[in-house]
Amino acid sequence: MSTDRQQPQHGARWTLTSVALVVRGPALDPDALTARVALRPTATRPPGPSRWGPPDDIDGEWRLQCDERTTRDFAAQLDTVLTAAEPYAEQWRALRAEGVSVALVVRGYVDNDSQLALTAEEVRRVARLGLPLTLTPSTSER
Repeated sequence: MSTDRQQPQHGARWTLTSVALVVRGPALDPDALTARVALRPTATRPPGPSRWGPPDDIDGEWRLQCDERTTRDFAAQLDTVLTAAEPYAEQWRALRAEGVSVALVVRGYVDNDSQLALTAEEVRRVARLGLPLTLTPSTSER
């Protein structure tokens, strides 16, 4: 089985993708998490009301994200986040066991029949990390 990225048969690819490791929890201290995993996040938010989210969004958040500001290539975005996150797989599992939400989140803009291709090796890397993979397509105008 080839691990080469296959071109979609129909439709376009997702555009303006971003890949992020997102850690959220009502008592999450982003600074303590940064010290625990020795990774510098791209964004954090302490627990409390969100300036941009719904009123009930009070979770703290720690995010390691790669988006179009770094590269528009989805495979490179995914590789960047996975390469940073993989050495800390045990810490991510421990956080999940403590009731903290930890997930790999892929966002992007789509049209009808848009596809997002992952190679077999990319799927294996995500699976070895042991975290949920959330795909969040947006159909809004860009």
